[in-house]
Amino acid sequence: MIDHLDIANYDLLYITHNNSEEDKSYFSRLSSSATISDYAYLPPERFDLFTHLKLRLRLRSWFRDCGYKNVYVASINSLVINALVCRLSFAKLYTFDDGAANLVRGGPYYADPATNRMKLYRSLFRGLAVEKIRKRIARHYSLYEGFGNIVDDNRMTYLRGWRNEFELVRDIGFLRKRTKRYFIGAPFEEVMSSREIEKMIDFMLVVGIDGYIKHPREKKELPIGGLIIDKGGRIAEEVILEDSAGCEVELYGFLSSVMINLRGVSGKRVVFLPGHHRLTGVGELARESGCQEVYLN
Repeated sequence: MIDHLDIANYDLLYITHNNSEEDKSYFSRLSSSATISDYAYLPPERFDLFTHLKLRLRLRSWFRDCGYKNVYVASINSLVINALVCRLSFAKLYTFDDGAANLVRGGPYYADPATNRMKLYRSLFRGLAVEKIRKRIARHYSLYEGFGNIVDDNRMTYLRGWRNEFELVRDIGFLRKRTKRYFIGAPFEEVMSSREIEKMIDFMLVVGIDGYIKHPREKKELPIGGLIIDKGGRIAEEVILEDSAGCEVELYGFLSSVMINLRGVSGKRVVFLPGHHRLTGVGELARESGCQEVYLN
């Protein structure tokens, strides 16, 4: 996006609760051209509110500097980022995708939970409901043309970026030597029960995999075999393209941006979802993106 808009002078605020190799690598690349850069790492507390309070304190200097004319953010549902956007009320607001979450209709980037607790938190941090923040967005930048997003089409700009490379690789007409199967890791315990995870493990042991791509928030890889591939700070898409050169690709895992980004490369994409997602925005997105759904009932 920086290259597309030819932004020559910018300050960078990078917030992470993981401090992963990917975080460090991409902060290094983005900060190399920034005027001011700040890497804000705070490990999550037992109670999420304490994490946000500590982050707000850590970023107090950013709330004092209100001279920006333009601000570009993701994660508009975050209590602290939301509050910072509200503090910069005179700046034009531009947003960009935070992975596949932007495409899940009715998800956290579309509306706040209808709870008194969320209303209290927004008031405490001096923020606004996500629905109101969305109305302020001047333009949203996305890789996902053809999918609904958090603003209307007349406020959307689609970026091609590295997706061109993926499609080029797929279009090369040489004979595929073999099929390589990759499992895309995720913090499964956050979205699945222990029983559902066990069912997914059983499924994958039957399939068999060549490579396991760990997620930055994944505490421990699942016992499903396959080589744990060292990403070296790169995103999963880059690693899979490199490792699978000359091979057909099959992907397995939870619905994520990787599954959608590689839809032009992978001949088969299988997503595992808890049974209750069958009628939710997550299930709809899986079907819309052409993935094969396996519901862990």
